[in-house]
Order: sequence, then structure tokens, then C-alpha cells
Amino acid sequence: GGDKNWIAADQTGGPYANYVYGVMTNTSFNACNVTRSTDQGASFALITSLTPHSLPGAMVCVGPNGSIQGGSVYVVTNSGNSFAATYAFFRSTDGGATYTNMSFQNFANTVGTQVGGRNSVQNMRTRPYPLICADNSYGPNRGRLYVIYASNNPVGNGNKPDIFCRYSTDGGATFSAEVIVNDDPNSQNNNQWMPAPWCDKETGRLYVQWMDTRDCPTSDSCLMYASYSTDGGVTFAPNQQVSN
Repeated sequence: GGDKNWIAADQTGGPYANYVYGVMTNTSFNACNVTRSTDQGASFALITSLTPHSLPGAMVCVGPNGSIQGGSVYVVTNSGNSFAATYAFFRSTDGGATYTNMSFQNFANTVGTQVGGRNSVQNMRTRPYPLICADNSYGPNRGRLYVIYASNNPVGNGNKPDIFCRYSTDGGATFSAEVIVNDDPNSQNNNQWMPAPWCDKETGRLYVQWMDTRDCPTSDSCLMYASYSTDGGVTFAPNQQVSN
């Protein structure tokens, strides 16, 4: 691989229990290599190479397929312009053996400021790619696929990024309108970036954390903030500072 290996494990008791899935930009930076382990990580096999994928940052997650626990494996690739990326969503319903392209989406613009062809916050290079997770619970939002990303709001080089959430109820074919996760007043004065989500497999609660400069007027240091949603990413609880 060429850049950024990401993994997800099937933590369910379904037919693909304990499978481990990996995604990584290949050495030519023109495809996403998808690997799979069926022996709890002792060995891996290259399953396929998904395109388009020309920017770093493919992600993988596991969700249900109807009543089948772990029956959906999702991969999102990243391609196009670094400041107007295209997310390609893929889905497997056979334990990661084959993948179907579900949709192409254009959600994000620049994250912070464009420096040397890269996204940066206060001249610090950042990850502008999408993060995904799925609801494996037996709650009302079972099967929902979430995509979390940072993007400038308003759109444009040099503005400040917010954290956005969208969800899909049809396996990544279509997505909801965006919801802003951070709740700071005068958000255009603050940077929110580098998000990481997790969907609890027992409760279905969606958690999101990110870096946040709302407490630092000069924006040269930050704290970690977090929030959660109990209604499938429609609304989020008041943000909480989780670092010191």
C-alpha cells in the first residue's frame, strides 16, 4: 500500500464474525486496495482494488444487512480535487468478497486553508477525508450508515471548518441533508476539524469527537470536544469538552 491503512472488525455473532477488513491507498495512488482476514488477523488476502481513489483516506466499516448481523461491509474512497473531493461509497453483502458501487457524493470543500495543495488548519496539515460507521444495534436506526467529515462553513479557502454528519438508510445510495455537530456560537470564528465517530453496537448511539479552537482566540492550540446523537444523526446533544 501507499498511504493510510484503516481496519474494521466484524464484532457481531453473524456469519462473518471476527472477519477483519482493511483498506489502503495503493502505491500508485490510483486505487484502494481492500484486504480481508478470515482467521482473526493471522493472514490477509487482497480481495479487490476499488476505483476511483486518488486522494488519501479510504475508510471501512461493518453494518447489518437486514436481519443478518455483519452482513454489510462499507468502503468509502476519496478522489478528485483535494478541495472538492468525491466520495465513492461501496457495499459488500457477502462478507467482503465482492463490492458494488452505491453512489458518488460531493459533500466537502476546503478544510481550513489551502497550503501547498493540501488542506491545513493554522498551517497544520489535516485529514480532509470522510469517516464512516454503521448502526449494528437492534434499535430504531439499525442499519443506518453515517458519514462524518470536516468542511469550511461558509465554503471557501481561508474560512473555518465545521463538523458535519449525514446518514444513509439505503446502503449508501442516497444520504440525508447535512447536520452540523458543533454548537459553538459564532462558529465562523473557530476551527472544528479532525473528527472521529463511533456508533455503539448495543444502543445505536452515535458518538463524534473532534479538535476545536473555540477556547483559544488565536487558534494555535485546541481542545477535544465531543457530542452524541440518540435519534440517528438528526440532532446532537450539547457539545462537551473531553480533554484538558
